[in-house]
Amino acid sequence: MKYKLGLKLGSKDTQYTDDILRYYAEGVFQYIELFAISDTYIETISYWKQFNIPFGIHAPHSAAGLNLACRENREINKSKIEESIKFADSLKADYIIFHSGVNGTCEEVVTQLKPFVDNRFLIENKPIKGLDGSTCVGATISELDSIISELNSGFCLDFGHAICAARTQGFEPLDYIKLLKEKFNPKVYHLTDGDYESELDSHLHYGDGSFPLKELLHFVPNGCKVTNEAKRNIANTLEEVKIDSVFLKII
Repeated sequence: MKYKLGLKLGSKDTQYTDDILRYYAEGVFQYIELFAISDTYIETISYWKQFNIPFGIHAPHSAAGLNLACRENREINKSKIEESIKFADSLKADYIIFHSGVNGTCEEVVTQLKPFVDNRFLIENKPIKGLDGSTCVGATISELDSIISELNSGFCLDFGHAICAARTQGFEPLDYIKLLKEKFNPKVYHLTDGDYESELDSHLHYGDGSFPLKELLHFVPNGCKVTNEAKRNIANTLEEVKIDSVFLKII
């Protein structure tokens, strides 16, 4: 496998200790991308600090209470940004991913993130259409350019989100992904399966959708990080993570 495969977990996912240790030792994954659920730092950080594993942090998105595009949320958003940074500092994470929010403006996103920005910040591309009927900010190349250039931040390329945004705009998805990669030089990639014709993101398990997974992985440079964001359907075990790793190696 030419890339580093990441395990996506939420900060409250403290039931997987044995699986984390075993599968990391076996090389099933090479880092953890931890979704920083709001108001969980105090109760969970000691658990995550026990692992001698590289970490990246994913800040909450709008569905989890951090809508950076909403002016009215500035005060509550500030505490969520600060908590994500605390997770990153404590775990020595080398990146912090942010979604740009929904139903707002790029200018508001920049206003809210600029006081905190550092060289670990990555902006993730979004679909245009949210699952709840919202309109996502940071979906088009022009929107991403305005946010990333103002913050001087890095970029996380989510393949599924790019496919959805391409369909809404009338682009061929692989051409759109090529444009995103060439313009923003992603530091991290996000991978799932899904409906290749749809404008809506589904995060399907590998093999349950129609994404051209082999072609998507060809976009990833040697040694780059690819976070596995496919849904897991079996509770209280990470067995599917090992199945995913094997599947992605042989496609």
